[in-house]
Amino acid sequence: MHAHSVWIAGVAGLVGMAGSHAQPAAEMSLRSCVDGSPALKLPVAAERATLDAADRQRFDAAAQARYPLYQRGGFRPYQVLLLRRGGQWQYVTLWHDGRPEPCFAAVFAADRFDFTAEWLAKYRPRPLDPTD
Repeated sequence: MHAHSVWIAGVAGLVGMAGSHAQPAAEMSLRSCVDGSPALKLPVAAERATLDAADRQRFDAAAQARYPLYQRGGFRPYQVLLLRRGGQWQYVTLWHDGRPEPCFAAVFAADRFDFTAEWLAKYRPRPLDPTD
């Protein structure tokens, strides 16, 4: 299964499936990996893409080099999303913490990383497509 589809399937579980007569959700929520911390909320129409394995490793290495606190966590993200939130591009790391759906662990301003422009061109982030 394509990584974008894996993330969409995970988000579908987070958004929740309502009856067929319900209005589509305008917002989705990603649970925080830190108990008691608020969920990350974003519009369903937010542009997004899931990094492939090589780019995920490159991002993780760059984030660890730039942010010592992130490095201390010692975890490797299950997925890294590139998404536009509040008009700004961001990277969001997703982890598995033993629950069925992934949780978000960290959010980074994408403009701090020199490969962001390259990846925006490569992945061409787009809103969630229900046909994916």
